[in-house]
Amino acid sequence: PIFQEQNSLISFLEDSPKPPPQRVTMTLPLLNASKSLLVVATGASKAPVLKRILEEQEPWLPAARLRPRSGRLRWLLDREAAQGLQIPLEK
Repeated sequence: PIFQEQNSLISFLEDSPKPPPQRVTMTLPLLNASKSLLVVATGASKAPVLKRILEEQEPWLPAARLRPRSGRLRWLLDREAAQGLQIPLEK
């Protein structure tokens, strides 16, 4: 799977589960080579997976494997996406 890519910076998907099925995507090596990353998530439907990523740290989820080389990773969430999180949040 694409999230297990270790060498390529960009990859091509032909069977993405969400539209469009064919797309070009950035890989974890490219994202983790960034000086900083900003991840934006909105809506209550994102709350369960954000809890799994940010609090339970399930390493098999691709977003849980984001580790920018400078260590600067920020999450920008709306209230609905952040509902249920117990970690300290900035407003």
